[in-house]
Amino acid sequence: MSQYVTKMLSERSTDERMSLELGWGDPELLLAAQNGNAQAFAELYERHARAVFRYLYAHLDNYLDAEDLTGEVFLRAWQSLSRYDERGVPFLAFLLRIARNAVVDHYRRNKHGEMDVNDTMETTLRDPRPGPAELSALRTEHQELMHHLSGLREDYQTVLILRFISDLSPEETAQAMERSIGSVRVLQHRALAAIRKTIMK
Repeated sequence: MSQYVTKMLSERSTDERMSLELGWGDPELLLAAQNGNAQAFAELYERHARAVFRYLYAHLDNYLDAEDLTGEVFLRAWQSLSRYDERGVPFLAFLLRIARNAVVDHYRRNKHGEMDVNDTMETTLRDPRPGPAELSALRTEHQELMHHLSGLREDYQTVLILRFISDLSPEETAQAMERSIGSVRVLQHRALAAIRKTIMK
């Protein structure tokens, strides 16, 4: 059983996200980046690129496409940084909204029509440069995860991807999905119940 399926079954993902050891938080980095500090934006990239990549790769059928789109998401974020106003929306949630739009645009550009997560569900990579042995293991994990998630409705898939693959907190997931925290918790509970039924069949 893959680590992601096990994680969803056990519901061990913490509600509290670990902060980085030292340095500014996102608000301070964002202010510096908005004032033209490229290094501050580079730090934001280092903090959040992995979660953005995981989200994208969970909705695409190609590792390189996910890698390219991750760069595109941060380029779009940089270009719109002067217009970004936090207003209680974490920067990661802002990035994930851009990422969702980037996925939709990707499928439109490639003439696949609207995004169908049932047909394109993939798991995440732990290492940005996996070797052949790990790629083989990841393909197996992908097939298992795809099998279990593909039967779920889209909002169930989304909440499970954000909570257990992108490793977002309930608060961050609520911001990304534009729902209340209570609604996300209920949705997560129902999604977990649905996937447990699928796995236990």
